[in-house]
Amino acid sequence: MPAPAPCPPAPGQVPLLGHAPALLRRPLSFFEATRTAEPLVRVGFGPIRLYLANDPALVHRIQVDTDSFERGRFFERLASNFGNPLIASDGAEHQHQRRALKPAFSRRSVRDHTSAITEETERRIGAWRPGTVVAADEEMSDLVAAVVLRSLFSTRLSPTTVRDIRETLFLIARRLLVRTVFPDIVSSLPTPGNRRFAASVGRFHTTVDELIRERRANPRPHHDILQTLLTTRHPATGAPLSDTEIRSEFLMLLFAALETTSTSLSWAVFEVARRPDVQHRLQNEADTVTAGGPLGYDRLKNLTYTRQVIDETLRLHAPMLFTRRARHDVTLAGITVPAGSEVGYSPRAVHRDPGLYPHPAAFDPDRTAPDSATDRPQGAYFPFGTGPHRCIGEHLALTTMTTALATLATKWNLRIAPGTRIRETNSSLPHLSSLPLLPTPRG
Repeated sequence: MPAPAPCPPAPGQVPLLGHAPALLRRPLSFFEATRTAEPLVRVGFGPIRLYLANDPALVHRIQVDTDSFERGRFFERLASNFGNPLIASDGAEHQHQRRALKPAFSRRSVRDHTSAITEETERRIGAWRPGTVVAADEEMSDLVAAVVLRSLFSTRLSPTTVRDIRETLFLIARRLLVRTVFPDIVSSLPTPGNRRFAASVGRFHTTVDELIRERRANPRPHHDILQTLLTTRHPATGAPLSDTEIRSEFLMLLFAALETTSTSLSWAVFEVARRPDVQHRLQNEADTVTAGGPLGYDRLKNLTYTRQVIDETLRLHAPMLFTRRARHDVTLAGITVPAGSEVGYSPRAVHRDPGLYPHPAAFDPDRTAPDSATDRPQGAYFPFGTGPHRCIGEHLALTTMTTALATLATKWNLRIAPGTRIRETNSSLPHLSSLPLLPTPRG
């Protein structure tokens, strides 16, 4: 049997420093550049080595083969900073946590929240004034925060509390890549960024701890995720979750549901605002679907073009990196990956692969139209992941984005404020630098 092939390095390696300079200067471009290399490449930064998969089949296997791969450094960084929430857990613990939380994210539960999504959207956009510039990225973030927090706490929190939580999650997103791929000492240095990170997380802990204390002091029945967590018991001991464990779950649920949903919704609004043809089709569909009455859960299935806009947004503006760890020696693309090695994949790189998506940088909602959809291999599109760790809040996220985008389309014409330069930020999930819009009411 021939010996396994050595793993080639990713493009951009420099002596001694490896790929650290490229990751620090231009992480978005770095991950996109790896897709032009081999199916599996080696990335180095300091003492850390990462095997990065570019082939969709390998990406799919890494996500679904739990016998060979466990949660890796990315999720360990989450656990070390924020406890051991569902998103960072593995094995039997993950299965237990997922079963406990699943009812809160079921279709029935999401159906119950649809009216709240519409209400929050109409309340927020109803305050817009024609001819006045709107910071739409902040508006969408506050909107999603209000919706998600209502599903968590079944109550409307103060604007100040919502804003504090949103800013905490934004800071976590910006610092998460550095805390994942670089050695632990980088995160422990007393830099301004690390101090801001610690202070922001501390404020979040204080806020959520107070909400938990209030609920324990007034234990009347609630139909929300906090109630689910308060009644959850450990499978081995039967003990309830501690306040620290509940807080840990909240932070990661908020990060996964709020941060990713609000950012994706902002990108969708950006793409719609700069494409009059897309906006026109979106508005026509929203008008047709809402002609018979208010936009309720049962009408969402008729918003097919709206869903195409969202799907294309999730493809084009995907996260940079996720990692797993090899449980034992694993052969990938003819290369032996030693046990304990970090194995990663970049949704952004795969979703922008020109071999899978012609003109990948173009925003084209018709890619997923029923009459033009192209068969693509497993692992070519995974906005919510796949396998046993697939995002538990997928249906809530899609319902929130669809409802908000369609409601917005019935009320306003959108265009980006003249003279605006909008760019992507270098964070684990790329944000818009800003999104100033000039809305005008539809006649």
